[in-house]
Amino acid sequence: MAQTAGFSLFGNTDRHHADGKSSKFNLKTLLDFSTLQPRVQNHLKNVYTCLLGATLCATLGVFLSLNDWLNYPRLAVFASMATSIWLFSIDFNARTQMKCFGLMSATALFTGIYLSPLINLAINVDPQIIMTAFLLTTVIFVCFSLSALLTKNRTYLYLGGLLGTGTSFMLLLSLMNLFGRSQLIFNINLYLGLALACGYILYDTQLIVERANNGDMNYV
Repeated sequence: MAQTAGFSLFGNTDRHHADGKSSKFNLKTLLDFSTLQPRVQNHLKNVYTCLLGATLCATLGVFLSLNDWLNYPRLAVFASMATSIWLFSIDFNARTQMKCFGLMSATALFTGIYLSPLINLAINVDPQIIMTAFLLTTVIFVCFSLSALLTKNRTYLYLGGLLGTGTSFMLLLSLMNLFGRSQLIFNINLYLGLALACGYILYDTQLIVERANNGDMNYV
């Protein structure tokens, strides 16, 4: 009896693998966003298009600064702060959406300008650092965004408090390291910042979806 049951069990397993349905990778399943409402899907397209535009503007800012056309990084810091405050003071609607997009693009451009000294330093050390960082950042962003979008329950929204606490802790460590100059604190801040950045991708993605479900279509 035991042998018969054993053969029956393995026989079912073989047939199960022979079908190839459970073990076969299906890309359509990975990209299935049917759980999201059509208006939410359209909103996400606007959000990621806006993000792509901001990335291109920041890249343009770096290019202009490195070629000494707009090489004013200190001035760009204050300019980005001014455009950010102006952007947050505007109510997003159909009449102001182009103005908001323009301010966001300007903020990204100024951000690229004041980050150009850091980019230039990385290029002088090893030009491959820039491309490696870009590719790894893209992979991390895509993977964590898909994880947040494909999760039916909005459980990542509970990360908000933990992420806020971690950010405050990082700020405290940074202030301490202004006086201590500790390599250990620097490394803790570095890897903690990486972990928090991944957490914010999960949290912000689900927050965008939840706000869109509640009628907030501000994609800027």
